[in-house]
Amino acid sequence: MKLKYKWEVLALLWFAFLLNQADRQVFNVVLPLIKDDLQLTDAQLGSIATVFNLFYALLVPVAGYIGDLYSRKWLVVISVLFFSVATMFTGMSNTMLMLIIMRSLATGGGEAMYSPANYALLASYHKNTRAFAMSIHQTSYYIGIILSGFLAGYIGEKWGWRSAFYLFGAVG
Repeated sequence: MKLKYKWEVLALLWFAFLLNQADRQVFNVVLPLIKDDLQLTDAQLGSIATVFNLFYALLVPVAGYIGDLYSRKWLVVISVLFFSVATMFTGMSNTMLMLIIMRSLATGGGEAMYSPANYALLASYHKNTRAFAMSIHQTSYYIGIILSGFLAGYIGEKWGWRSAFYLFGAVG
């Protein structure tokens, strides 16, 4: 394996994780706009977030098992495509139930499939540079949150909350 290749893998996974975290945070950033537009209560919005986290937590071990059986590379690719499309469809939601399905089940399910395969890939390519590679990779988590906070807020304020989901999903 070329020495350069493992760093290319890290760069691709870094960008994929940035998308993962940015997509996840869009909902939190435009929450007040969704609440007003769909006339949802705080309890309803909390329920959407609760179902997302519950579904995510239940699927991560399943994703780890699947990642041990099948191609981790393809699991990462399919995951990014799945949660990106689900993020776009979240922008079409017009009821609490639709938000739960798109945000929690679809986006959460897609994002849950990403992490185990991602970390296993990084570990397999970075034997002697594992801690450094993981630390570089972790920066995408924070940059994704920062980027999402700024862009989703700006887009939501300027063009509506739905546009933020369309944009972030399309980038994926």
